[in-house]
Amino acid sequence: MLRYTIDMPPKPPITDLASREVTITLNAVADVRTLAPDDASFQFDTDVGVAVSITLVDIDTSGNRSAPSPALSFTATDTVPPPVPGGLAVAQVEQIDTPQKGKKK
Repeated sequence: MLRYTIDMPPKPPITDLASREVTITLNAVADVRTLAPDDASFQFDTDVGVAVSITLVDIDTSGNRSAPSPALSFTATDTVPPPVPGGLAVAQVEQIDTPQKGKKK
């Protein structure tokens, strides 16, 4: 499972912005979320390989809706490497006898 955090664009310079509506479409299944005007980002979870498309509509206090933003579209991909492995450590040291070159037994 992947968790994406999406940064919102700045809110428009109007005084009567009531809400912002994002539509998150995952493999053609839409989920509509209403966000506060000052929300800077939002998150969603999905699986690797899922087609993602996200649009934004601003809504004013009279209920007027902006045209949708251009879609942010991508395929969910795992680009996060695993954590750094723990440190290696010496477990045991032994002195062993080895035959010396040139000496016969």
